[in-house]
Amino acid sequence: MGMAYNAELADRVRAVIRTMSDAEEKRMMGALAFMVNGHMAVGVTGDEVFFPVGGGEALDLALQRGAHRLQLRSGVDAPFAALTDPDDDTLADWLADAVERAWRR
Repeated sequence: MGMAYNAELADRVRAVIRTMSDAEEKRMMGALAFMVNGHMAVGVTGDEVFFPVGGGEALDLALQRGAHRLQLRSGVDAPFAALTDPDDDTLADWLADAVERAWRR
């Protein structure tokens, strides 16, 4: 079984997040998660970067910012905001928010 995440996209996330914080990498259910302060800050699955923003207003705000809900392989929508192959500036903006959110938890 091969990787279920885009290694190039994971490298882009890794390069940016390391400029912001120490991050531990964990493989979870075929995805690669980047943990900050003991909490998942961001993950990569397939060609998508996903962010555990929680549900409700936080997710609604993320969707207004151009994200979509992450759909699990089972077809279930998860309470994660996801971006498909974001450009570098967009990725950096979202990662900065994700690292800050992980430190606040």
